Amino acid sequence: MTIEGHTDLPAPRTEIFADKDALCASVAERLVALLRSTVAADGVAHVALTGGGAGIGTLAAVSELLRGDASAAPDWRAVHIWWGDERLLPADDAERNAQQAREALLDELVRDHGLPEANIHPMAATEQTDSPDEGAERYAAELASHAAAGAALPSFAVVLLGVGPDGHVASLFPGREALAATGRSTVGEHDSPKPPPARVSLTFDAIRSARRVWTVVAGADKAEAVGRAFEGATPVEEIPAKNARGAEETVWHVDAAAAAHL
Repeated sequence: MTIEGHTDLPAPRTEIFADKDALCASVAERLVALLRSTVAADGVAHVALTGGGAGIGTLAAVSELLRGDASAAPDWRAVHIWWGDERLLPADDAERNAQQAREALLDELVRDHGLPEANIHPMAATEQTDSPDEGAERYAAELASHAAAGAALPSFAVVLLGVGPDGHVASLFPGREALAATGRSTVGEHDSPKPPPARVSLTFDAIRSARRVWTVVAGADKAEAVGRAFEGATPVEEIPAKNARGAEETVWHVDAAAAAHL
C-alpha cells in the first residue's frame, strides 16, 4: 500500500504555544471568529470537531469565551457540527467524541445560544449499527444530504484534528487500509490499534476538501510524531498526519512540549 502526499495544497505552518491551555484558548478564539465570518459571508458554516485532550480543551475554551462575551459569537442557528471520527460505542458512552463535546460545549450551545439539535451530526452509535462499514455509509449519506447539488460533502470552513503519538489523525492509523480509501468521504475501521477497535472516520479525500485544516496537539508524548510529520522523507503510511492538508490553509497548533522535535 502506497499513499502519495498531495503537494498541490498549501504547505502547513506551525504556531507554538507555551502550554495546552494557551493553545486551546487561542484556537477557541480563532474558531469563533472564523465561524462568525463564514456565516456572515456564506449564510452557513460547517465545522468538523475532534476529540482528545486538546480538542475537547478547545471546546471548553469556547464555552469560557462565550461566558465572558457572547457578542462575538456566530449565529449558531447557521452552524453545523460534524466529526472527523468516532468510536463505535453506545451514544452516551463517555469515550465518544460526540459525548465529550456535548459536555464541554454543545449542550450549552443548544440550551443557551440557539444551536439547533438538528445541526449536530454525530456519527453512528451501536444503537444504530455495530458495523463500522455501515456506520461509514450512514455518515456519508448524512454528509451528502448537506452538500451542494452533485457534491459528496458540505463545504467545511475548518476540520479540527488531533494527532496521536503514533502520528494518526481521525481514525486513520499507520499501516491501515483506511489510509488508501479514495473516492469516498468516510471509511470504517474494524481493528484500530487504539481501543475500541470499531470506528468510523473521514477519509483523506474528505479532510483535504476542507478549506482549512487545523491540528491541535499538546504533550511531550506527541513530540516525535510532530517532528516526523515535518520530515520530507517520512512516508504517510508511518505518519498519516503529514497528509492532512486543507485546500486553503493548514495550521499546526502545537504546545511547547509537543514541538520539542521541530
